[in-house]
Amino acid sequence: MQVIGLTGGMAAGKSTVAALFRHAGVPVFDADACVRDLQRPHGLAIAPLAKAFPMAVQRGRLDKAVLRALIAEDKTVLPRLEAILHPLVRQRRQDFLAQCRAGNVPLCVLDIPLLWESGADKQCDVIVVVEAPLGVRLARIRKRHKQGGAMSEGDAKALLARQMTDQERRRRADIVIKTGLSRGYAAQQVFRLIADLQKAGKSASQKRSSTGLGWEFS
Repeated sequence: MQVIGLTGGMAAGKSTVAALFRHAGVPVFDADACVRDLQRPHGLAIAPLAKAFPMAVQRGRLDKAVLRALIAEDKTVLPRLEAILHPLVRQRRQDFLAQCRAGNVPLCVLDIPLLWESGADKQCDVIVVVEAPLGVRLARIRKRHKQGGAMSEGDAKALLARQMTDQERRRRADIVIKTGLSRGYAAQQVFRLIADLQKAGKSASQKRSSTGLGWEFS
């Protein structure tokens, strides 16, 4: 089984690319969805979060606005938060991979924003980075905010400043897929990648040492 690591900056189009993998029948582990489930009312992460950040948890519910404010005010909050969430997400990820292997699926995807930061890249055979111009990403963020999204453009810019740069992601990537054009064009690139990996009939790590990877779609 080949494991594809999928990552990218905020609003780069990663969710769209992940949806295309699912459409093609490739199982996808969504780390963001996993975190949302862990943080839901009385979810598995609520008790340790309440102990670490009591002001952000009331009656078994996490107040994400309060948590974001704490992160902005105190640089120690984010590492403490990650120390709680990462092990829980890691266990869910391990369960997902075990299920895929038991089902003899040829490809699966780990959709993880903090792929390298969490160490999940070590479980991947191929790493795909999704990119979009900053202006396109900010426009997407503004649209989400108008539609009820909690994160404003200012909050997003502050978070982007703390994330790994696009240049560094590009340096570490095996494949770069750029979004910002049409969904149809993105689909062409994803389906081509799936077809090429399946056609190869060998591990992505072997492909990496040959000439099969290192593409950039733009």
